[in-house]
Amino acid sequence: MHYPTRRPLPTLEDRIVAHLAKAPATRSQLCEALDTSRTNLGRALTTLLDEGSVTPVRTNAPGRGRPTQLLTLNSSAAHCVGLNVTRTSCAGVMLSRAGTVLAAVHIVSPASPSLQLSLEQTCEALAASAARQGINTSTVRAVGVGVPIPMGRNARLSSDAYPTMEELSELTRRWWAPLPIVDNTVRMAALAEALWGAGADMSSFIYLRLSGGVGGCVVSDFRLVGGAGGLAGELGHMTVGANESPCACGKRGCLETLASVPALCERAGVADIAQLRGAVLSGDTRAREALEQAAQAVGYVLGSAALLINPRAIIVAGEIVDAFPSLRSDIAAAMHRELIPVMEWDIDVVGASLGPLGAAQASAHIAAHPSDEDAVSPHYPEEGSPREAGPASSMEARTDRGGRP
Repeated sequence: MHYPTRRPLPTLEDRIVAHLAKAPATRSQLCEALDTSRTNLGRALTTLLDEGSVTPVRTNAPGRGRPTQLLTLNSSAAHCVGLNVTRTSCAGVMLSRAGTVLAAVHIVSPASPSLQLSLEQTCEALAASAARQGINTSTVRAVGVGVPIPMGRNARLSSDAYPTMEELSELTRRWWAPLPIVDNTVRMAALAEALWGAGADMSSFIYLRLSGGVGGCVVSDFRLVGGAGGLAGELGHMTVGANESPCACGKRGCLETLASVPALCERAGVADIAQLRGAVLSGDTRAREALEQAAQAVGYVLGSAALLINPRAIIVAGEIVDAFPSLRSDIAAAMHRELIPVMEWDIDVVGASLGPLGAAQASAHIAAHPSDEDAVSPHYPEEGSPREAGPASSMEARTDRGGRP
């Protein structure tokens, strides 16, 4: 449940892939360029050839010499898959061994309220996109999934309310053989921001998502941390003031009862976020008061959290701040009122820079770079599965081959 937010050092396989991404090469050329022995190179190439990431091509040598074997990247071979399901959208990406995006899908407002059906819809759409482009998916070695359910080791989940890890595994394995690594969707979004987005190169930040619920995550000392049981970051369930509103978690007065999309819409007397935005812009008193109360509550909770861990930044994401960008400054002002005034805190409140496809790529990342501390349900790729070179740094979404999301 703890993930480094700095990219892992490249393996020899990674270095071979990076070199071949520039141009095909012979074994001798690779040994010289990578400063490695033929023995070490041979072991690494065996892995890459077996998984289908590298393809040998024979060319005729000049004169009477033996044919030369060039090695080239297999541009149509998928290496890992990342999936991310939220209450409002689904996303999936398929990456090559070099980190190139071969296929990507983003489904807004899934037709089914069922997590399993939404995940199935995403898998089917991603597989169909790959098939249309002639991508070889039999080479997939790792699958990661982000889901909007509690994932702590000690979380007591009702099988009626949430799918089991076995059910999720059976679902993804209809399309791809590896056992998936599963974690919480907010954690995957936070990891994406830490690796490639607004939190890149930051040693410490708090990630807070204001959406259908309120989810949080903590990065400390370049590690996304889960705490002793994987439950760290549940800022949405901190109690705020004298609020007695019942929360879905079983408590009363949680931040989620004030600052989630459903809570805000109910307090403002509107049906959805679009109507809420319209009401606020038109000067509706009830809607404005609901939004102001939410900003104060979020600032209060973040101030308490900041006193505890002193982060470099707060990254605020979700539909609410997307609809009301100025809300970040209101949250920042409320947060700073909770801090000790005689101290210099230097905490920025910023927006997230990546969307659902970024979270999906983070899911692929944790699957392609497994560690002993990965996800609560230890569904790792089969023993011997190679590691993936690492996702692309640019996160602009594409839906066809050749780009990086």
